[in-house]
Amino acid sequence: MFAKIRLVKGSMLITALMIIVFFSLILAAMARMLSNSDQNNLTASVGTQAELLAHSGTEYAMSRLFEINKVGAVQSSIWEGEPPSSKSLIPDNCSVVLQDDDNIFCNGYRNGCYLEKLQVDAREVLESSVVTGADVNYEYTIISEAVCLVPFTENGCDTLACSKVERNYEVRRREVTKTADINWNTID
Repeated sequence: MFAKIRLVKGSMLITALMIIVFFSLILAAMARMLSNSDQNNLTASVGTQAELLAHSGTEYAMSRLFEINKVGAVQSSIWEGEPPSSKSLIPDNCSVVLQDDDNIFCNGYRNGCYLEKLQVDAREVLESSVVTGADVNYEYTIISEAVCLVPFTENGCDTLACSKVERNYEVRRREVTKTADINWNTID
């Protein structure tokens, strides 16, 4: 009879250890999911910032293309008196240029968030001598690409506060907009 009680006590100990191990694994998995959730929220937030920066670049290019008191985008100061072609509105090294009055989109919006490309491409649709009635002379394509660096999070804190090594990954957003000049010519 005592042998049966000792056998039961041994199996209870093994069962208790298995339950402890099982719940430890569940808790570890839940902790990992929660830390992934923090990283996903941070990525979504920074991604929204990149999207808004790309859209701001497009709005800026539109305001430069269709300036007040100018007749159409052909007369825009972007082209500097030359026929419309392709023109970048930011410096080539925008990721390392500090923000100043001339480069409002270069690394000053948020540290590690900048426009990688802001370009206006012009394509002549009809030759100027052929235009009569309501015609489109040029079609413009505005390409705005924003990049934001997202820090990795570890155990609920960003790497800048937890360690000396900064690790980031990029979130990119791109916006392409097409627009055109419409000239309403009157035929006498």
